[in-house]
Amino acid sequence: MDYVIGIDSGSTKYLIKARSLDGQILGQVKGPTANHRIIGTEKAGEAIKTMVTELLSSFGAAPGDCRCLVAAAAGIDSEQDRAAVQALYGVLGLSCPLFCMNDAMAALYAATQGQGVLSISGTGSIAVGRNSQGRITRSGGHPTSIFGDEGSSRWMALMAMRHASRWIDGMVPPSALTDKLDSFFGGLDANKLSQTAARYKQSPVETELAVLVYEAAKEGDQGALEIIQQGARELFDLALSCVHKLSLDQDPSFKSGVWGSVFVENHFFYETYRDLFLKAYPQCQVVFPQGDAADGALDLAADYLEGKIPFIGEL
Repeated sequence: MDYVIGIDSGSTKYLIKARSLDGQILGQVKGPTANHRIIGTEKAGEAIKTMVTELLSSFGAAPGDCRCLVAAAAGIDSEQDRAAVQALYGVLGLSCPLFCMNDAMAALYAATQGQGVLSISGTGSIAVGRNSQGRITRSGGHPTSIFGDEGSSRWMALMAMRHASRWIDGMVPPSALTDKLDSFFGGLDANKLSQTAARYKQSPVETELAVLVYEAAKEGDQGALEIIQQGARELFDLALSCVHKLSLDQDPSFKSGVWGSVFVENHFFYETYRDLFLKAYPQCQVVFPQGDAADGALDLAADYLEGKIPFIGEL
């Protein structure tokens, strides 16, 4: 049976799906991240081989029957990155076309069919876009160590710690957010704050802190709500730059896609971002992709085989 493969290779998980050419999901496998940026090229190659083998075994597929594979991976930010990821799939024995791209590009296609802008806010964040002339651009996607990943869960977690430092200094009053942070760290004072900040130089900030921000905002904590709204504004600014660079504001209408766990799970964030976009561009439609990132990769593979997206290699 002929089939296509779609892959979501994120910073925290790996999801791979196979679909028949008539649209039936044949199998899927989910596991921990197999992203080369996170675990290194050698371990990523081993993990990818294991999960691809498990997927094909789940429905008795022959590698030679795969018609196309699309891998949407976080961290593909250059042609060197693309080549590195492509090499990991090139040794699997699949003779079909292989396309590897930044996960934001796959989500852009899933949400807008390849024309419009898309912002992702999950562990990290980025804004990307493509116009009717085929020009592609991106803004953001830079690490939190240089104040990037605006509006992401990592960014919100760091803003929560900044808020905690002001509480410790007596600059802001106790609140639902400071109570949750104090409980999370088992008591938070200036000494523990310094130790935690030093640890963040070696390992990422706990994204669970962003969940605490959302929970506090739901309880009416104004400081938590301001963190969320500021994050939405900063990510909107990244998307706005994509709109301007692509002159999408001159179009009679365009789509603005949104994706990622923060958009999906934090209604304050989504509503602030949506309202900013619609106020600036009433002609725009704010949309979520249908399905997950692996589904978007499957759509890309299927549409490529049907000749609908000759520009797939540009994504």
